Amino acid sequence: MDILIKILFVLHFLGLAMGLSVSFSHMVLGVLMAKAAPAEKAVLGRFPPLMTRVGNIGLAFLWLSGLGLVQFKWGGFANIGSMPWQFHAKLTLVIILSGLIGFLQAQQRRLAPGDTAGMARLQTLGKVAFLVAVTIVIFAVMAFE
Repeated sequence: MDILIKILFVLHFLGLAMGLSVSFSHMVLGVLMAKAAPAEKAVLGRFPPLMTRVGNIGLAFLWLSGLGLVQFKWGGFANIGSMPWQFHAKLTLVIILSGLIGFLQAQQRRLAPGDTAGMARLQTLGKVAFLVAVTIVIFAVMAFE
């Protein structure tokens, strides 16, 4: 059982790294695209969907490994009431972040080429998602010290 828990932690941390890499890459790409020539924008525009896929895989790793850890390390959801309040805050923020990511992806698919207002909204919401993710990490550290 101990090895399973270690594997789940590894998957959880990999998912976290994958998810945060998407936020960083989109922030950097936003700066690059704002300064890019039109021909370069077309090339750079192929990158966000690929990074979004990386983020989706990372989010799946986080959810699956998190559910596995709750089950195998902490005895399942029957014992979740005994977890510290920081864990409940973290879990609430994970649900909010998952919804926000879904909303961002839906908006990204609807974005028309050259829609600068829509791109600005996506960038703002992406920064909010990044802050929520960092807050989740902070609550996780506080919950499991």
